[in-house]
Amino acid sequence: MSLFGGSKQDEALAEREERLRKLEAENRAIQTRLEGTQELVRHLDEDRDLLLGALERMRPGGSDQALAQILFDVSFKPLGLACFYVAVADWDQDQLQFVLYHEGGRSRNHPSRRLSDRAGLSERVLAGRRPVYIRTMEEGHAAGSLLTAAEQATGLIPHSWYGVPLGWGSRPSGLVSFQSFQTDAFSEERRRVMDALGALMSTCMGRPEPSQRP
Repeated sequence: MSLFGGSKQDEALAEREERLRKLEAENRAIQTRLEGTQELVRHLDEDRDLLLGALERMRPGGSDQALAQILFDVSFKPLGLACFYVAVADWDQDQLQFVLYHEGGRSRNHPSRRLSDRAGLSERVLAGRRPVYIRTMEEGHAAGSLLTAAEQATGLIPHSWYGVPLGWGSRPSGLVSFQSFQTDAFSEERRRVMDALGALMSTCMGRPEPSQRP
């Protein structure tokens, strides 16, 4: 075999190997995109089922406690929550009452507090009349989060906190809080689901805006 013929064969072999490497890289990229699409579809299916479950069970006229319990039942596990609560604001009595507070694996009695104290993140949501997203424990401390007795005792403190106001107008009727032990746990898509759940509960509560104080 001539030297020229051997060189041509080597070049052809190298070209085939290069084409194979490119095909393998393309296949890996396609597989990655496919897996990403499958994961997105899975999340969309979960969100759809969660919202449908809430729509099927929540009805206008239920008590605040009953509506809060339904919201907890349909969202706690699917959203991977660590803590959850629903608080109702009585502006005339200057009270924020926690009608359902789930923390540390069980429901707890959380004391009410004065709205005018503007003590923590709940009051920040109500005063701003818009959702508040806290991504880290440090961010929460800087924003005015208050540690509960259980958090102080166990050291199990959520890193992500998302509060959604309930009701409309200048004085929201309350808020719902979704919390996770993971940092920056709630994507924009998941927060939109939480917003929708809050809007559904607001509609079911059907409470008119409280009268303004002089």
